[in-house]
Amino acid sequence: MAVSKAPRFSSKLAMILTCMGMAVGTGNIWRFPREVAKNGGGSFLIPWILALVLWSIPLLMVELGIGKKTRKGPHGAFRAVLGKRWAWMGGFISACAMLIMCYYAVVTGWTFKYLVEALRGTLYGLDADQTHAIYTGMRGSLTALVFHVIAIAVAGHFVFGGARGIERINKVLIPGLILILVFGAIKSLMLAGSGGGIDYLFHVDTERLSQGSHWLAGFTQSAWSTGAGWGLMLAYAVYAREQDDPVTTPVATGFGNNFIEIMVGLMIFPAVFAIMGQEGVNFIATSNGTGGIAFEVTPLLMSKMPGGSTMLILFFIGLASAALTSLIAMVELSTRFFMDYQIERKKALWISLLLCLVVGAPSALNNSIFDNQDFVWGLGLMLSGLFLTVLVWKVGPTRFYNEFFERDGKGNHFWFVGLMALVTVETVLLLGWWLWSESGKGGITWQCVIQWSVLIGVLIFLERFAKPEKFQAASD
Repeated sequence: MAVSKAPRFSSKLAMILTCMGMAVGTGNIWRFPREVAKNGGGSFLIPWILALVLWSIPLLMVELGIGKKTRKGPHGAFRAVLGKRWAWMGGFISACAMLIMCYYAVVTGWTFKYLVEALRGTLYGLDADQTHAIYTGMRGSLTALVFHVIAIAVAGHFVFGGARGIERINKVLIPGLILILVFGAIKSLMLAGSGGGIDYLFHVDTERLSQGSHWLAGFTQSAWSTGAGWGLMLAYAVYAREQDDPVTTPVATGFGNNFIEIMVGLMIFPAVFAIMGQEGVNFIATSNGTGGIAFEVTPLLMSKMPGGSTMLILFFIGLASAALTSLIAMVELSTRFFMDYQIERKKALWISLLLCLVVGAPSALNNSIFDNQDFVWGLGLMLSGLFLTVLVWKVGPTRFYNEFFERDGKGNHFWFVGLMALVTVETVLLLGWWLWSESGKGGITWQCVIQWSVLIGVLIFLERFAKPEKFQAASD
């Protein structure tokens, strides 16, 4: 397997911060509080933490090991490791993340738009009806399309710089995001009546732990918030240094991701209890699914806090930062996908940006299309995670541990074999539960199956007729 001459990240810290930028996105800020509110506060944290250790981190380790070993994107990596017959699985991982990229750029555009409005002061002092009207009026509008284009341009600018450009922006935005969230948490904790929010966030209701849906919610949040199974860590691993360990970086990324979510919880729930009381929890739990907490609830809360206008600006700086760093990772993966077809990096990037613009435009203009794509390809990530476990089992967990983690027979590999068995079972259960639970909701399950099947069919067809020389990856 030829060694790529791709540039490398400058340090271990740079690698960790960049991978945290990949993992930390808008879902950490608006989905985590909603799931906590829906699942009984601190009771939710137990399955959420266990899922990090028993599902998310192992998959991130697998991704980093594959990417560092092959120095290719998911499609090229699967072809290099398993051969032509199984390459479509890597293609599905790449395509799934690329399709998410197309509508995630729309979400990133929303955060940019709200940051502009926060700077103008138009979000401060509004009531619930006004914040709802602004949010619903923006979605599916020409304004959303304009900011979709802006988000693509900004992300493309940093990906154009390659490893150095990606590293530099993450080294600024991720520490900045952490500082903003810590400051916001401190401000919330200083409010009179905030203690109820702390109690709610960390109090464990043992009865909920006996409910299967409670555990599935925790595992799902970890799966979607860490980026495990997306192929993004695999794409960034192309830039890993030889001395970067495939175990420690995913561990640091995973726990860093969860730390940020705890800071979000400490910023939101104390403020909710101080300003809205217990009914505020119900308000969060029933908020608009995609972004309701960020775009409707947060302006209400911060309008009633001391220094709220400044806090609102800082919040949307943080939200836009989280969205942008995740979008950058998706654009990089897409670029790497086309580079694996011997397309020069600059051209591959332009193709990725054009794809994002054209395929994402309908989601910017139509809420129904956005919601459909969000569900179909968001759930498709579970299938992507399953395909990663297939690669491990095809290679053999012991061989994978020794060769891809560069252990050369040193150390105990049995923990990894056990984790892979557990991850495989967990992934099948998660995917099956989601498909079953949504089966009665207007045929959405069949929409998933049909769209996945079409994509897989196209990938298998292309793989069958592709010429082998087309899979010698272009250089950076």
